[in-house]
Amino acid sequence: MITWHTSETQNDLVTQLCYLSESDVRPAAQNMSARDFCDKPHTVLYKLHTDKLYDTGGYGIWSESGKPIAGGGWHQMPWHKNIYYIGNRSYTLPGKNQGLPQNQLWEAQYRSSRVSGAKIVLGSFNHYNHKIIERAVRLNDPDQHARSFELNGEWYREPGRLILPLKTLDHSVEIAHTQQWIFYHVIDPTFEAEFLDICKNNKFGR
Repeated sequence: MITWHTSETQNDLVTQLCYLSESDVRPAAQNMSARDFCDKPHTVLYKLHTDKLYDTGGYGIWSESGKPIAGGGWHQMPWHKNIYYIGNRSYTLPGKNQGLPQNQLWEAQYRSSRVSGAKIVLGSFNHYNHKIIERAVRLNDPDQHARSFELNGEWYREPGRLILPLKTLDHSVEIAHTQQWIFYHVIDPTFEAEFLDICKNNKFGR
């Protein structure tokens, strides 16, 4: 089950997920820190409550039996109404299979972004995580899945499993004062040239 959270909603499940991550030593858990989050601009709770980043989208929580298991956010990029970021601050608790919850969150964020007017959706990783992007591109390549098929302009790796064919840039861009490698999915091909110009001139905000 997915619930969506903004600065104006009850966010107990987001906070619970953050506290449940406290013993996690993986790098992604640093973004989930709940203690003194007001002094930590990189954290989910800061982005949610102080930046109000997810007010143009939402931070999704995947729960099982009422317990938060995974999360991930989507939002409109503040410098362009037709570009949306999906998979922001994605996290899954240790010992949990991240495949199902993150796939469901990813698909829900994509569909919500599309309804909201997205012409491009993108995600990013820090400079040292370039191999993760290579893996994401491979997993979303229809040619990598024997049962893949296209339906109404969308690709599926198998029935019920949406994939988003991804493209990458040959250079990094600066997002929130950090060099990032991005991947993106084109919804409206007529907008791609403008998007690439934005990337080339590094007109990114946060």
